[in-house]
Amino acid sequence: MNKRLSRRLIAAFLVCLCLPFAVPGEGRQTPFDPARYLEHVRYLASDELQGRGTGTPGASLAAEYIARQLEAAGCRPAGADGGWFQPFEVTSGKKLIDEKALLVFDTLSERLVIRRDWIPLPFTEMRDVEAPVAFAGYGIEAPEFNYDDYAGFHAAGKALLVLRYEPKAEDPQAEFGGAEPSEHALFWNKARVAARHGAAALIIVNPPNREPAEDELYAWDPFATGQTYPLPMVHIRRTVADLLLAKAGLADLDTLTRELDQTRKPRSQDLGFSLRLRIGVEPNRLAARNVIGLLPGDGSTAETIVIGAHYDHLGVRPSRRGPDPTPQIHNGADDNASGTAGLLELARVLGQGSPLRRNLLLVAFDAEELGLCGSKYFVEHPPIELSQIRVMINLDMIGRLRAGKFTLYGVNTAREFAGLVEQAASQVGLQYRVGRGSGAGASDQASFLRREIPVLFAFTGVHKEYHAPEDDWELIDAEGAVSVLKLCERVIVELASAAEGPTFVPPTGEPEEEPVRPGIEENRAEEQGPSAASTRLSRDADSQPTRLTMKVRLGIVPDMVGDGEPGLIVEEVLDGSCAKAAGIQGGDRILRIGQDDVRDIYAYMRILGTFKPGDEVDVVVLRKGERKTFRVKLQAANYRRGE
Repeated sequence: MNKRLSRRLIAAFLVCLCLPFAVPGEGRQTPFDPARYLEHVRYLASDELQGRGTGTPGASLAAEYIARQLEAAGCRPAGADGGWFQPFEVTSGKKLIDEKALLVFDTLSERLVIRRDWIPLPFTEMRDVEAPVAFAGYGIEAPEFNYDDYAGFHAAGKALLVLRYEPKAEDPQAEFGGAEPSEHALFWNKARVAARHGAAALIIVNPPNREPAEDELYAWDPFATGQTYPLPMVHIRRTVADLLLAKAGLADLDTLTRELDQTRKPRSQDLGFSLRLRIGVEPNRLAARNVIGLLPGDGSTAETIVIGAHYDHLGVRPSRRGPDPTPQIHNGADDNASGTAGLLELARVLGQGSPLRRNLLLVAFDAEELGLCGSKYFVEHPPIELSQIRVMINLDMIGRLRAGKFTLYGVNTAREFAGLVEQAASQVGLQYRVGRGSGAGASDQASFLRREIPVLFAFTGVHKEYHAPEDDWELIDAEGAVSVLKLCERVIVELASAAEGPTFVPPTGEPEEEPVRPGIEENRAEEQGPSAASTRLSRDADSQPTRLTMKVRLGIVPDMVGDGEPGLIVEEVLDGSCAKAAGIQGGDRILRIGQDDVRDIYAYMRILGTFKPGDEVDVVVLRKGERKTFRVKLQAANYRRGE
């Protein structure tokens, strides 16, 4: 060995002594940048993106932005066909197509114009009808008040012309017909009773003796279209109703209304003519897409860590906070531009340095607000083998750190998580709370947990701007969010460097049976019209909030979105539940409970709301094309497993 070579080797050795040992996470010297993080939030929550509602141009701009940022961070595209996106379709309510809508009465020569003379109700069944027409008073069956419009009347196969509200009482304090409406005034109950009697459709008309006196058609509110009642339902003007009554030789609407209010005796009868209804309402199908980027591991394994955040929000709609019907941009800075910006910062920081052992798959989910649709589609159509996913880490609302504390859900879904998280929090100097329950919750990690994949869900909490137009970027705590990201990054590096684990622990907490997604909890009340807040009971006599108090439960985890077909799909049956005891299984489609058809999840909740603990009821399901009936003894809504 010559002296020159010897000196070079010694120098190289000394340099090596100065280098740090290669341990997991070291070599990633790129710091998190609160300013860069906030810039992501500012763009995603800007008015330009119009609230990032699924299927809107703003959501498309957000998806393109996320893809560019993932690419800049060193990610490879991991979506469909080698691109960044995983497209899918989601149904959100209904849409009214005016040119397809038609209402014809064969006794009238006048052409009825949609939105001028008539309109479908937002919760109508999407079915065309040809049927004879009958008058059926208020369309109410209330034996406890000695009132029954169906007494001695055969309604099967007929389109029923019925008055809105209920018979007006002289006493404003009356339980039936007073200033505070009874449940019989609700459109839902009128449709339910009519369907039980075999009616083909309902034609609603405003009675002339109510306030306000103006005869306005019920507005087609897109945000009230998520529910579907068991019949086609339309609203017509009083002038049209008077023409129909005159053709049948009956008194006018004013006379009939006063007679029904005073006598409380039924006046139901056939009118002697028919209608032809093309409802003109179709499912509102939206084009959605997840954004997926890959940071490859060192090539020694196909095992993968999924890091996710949903980028969609509520778009442009009336605020839930008051009577103003003006649509407003819901920018969703915390929900969930904050988590999406965190995903992009994690991609940038994790993209530096040497690859970790396991792959990192970064996914920005779409349509979370519509019922976890993006994550559900991902696990049903995974771009990699689902068995290779070792853990899913979800960032949803991380922008409002309070007193240096935040919540981590899912710590109990893997044996190793508690110690790992505690160590990472100590290193970062961040306090955290362990979320109660199974970790399923109402965000995208739930889709993975149901596939027995351990999850961690970082969440800084709900606040007064949640799902309100005021959730803007100025309220985001970027420094706090970055501290959450530092903890997450340490956990991710440890998990991605591990040779095995984490070890899944089956949930022991109680999953929510009642859905708590915004589409259920805060969907605008179906009978309040566009001028009323979603969860407030208005004084309109046919209004009701969609959030119901449930006295009983079946003990299932339902599919919150559905597939557009009638019925409710059971995703999971809980241990110790009455549904499990009766023989109901995951994958069953509930078609009927008792006397009522289950059209969707809203109908399911309403129908269950009519029962009390201990009631026995037949539940009809569709299982692999075969109808099966199970006798179920309903449990109290607050039961716990093993009781």
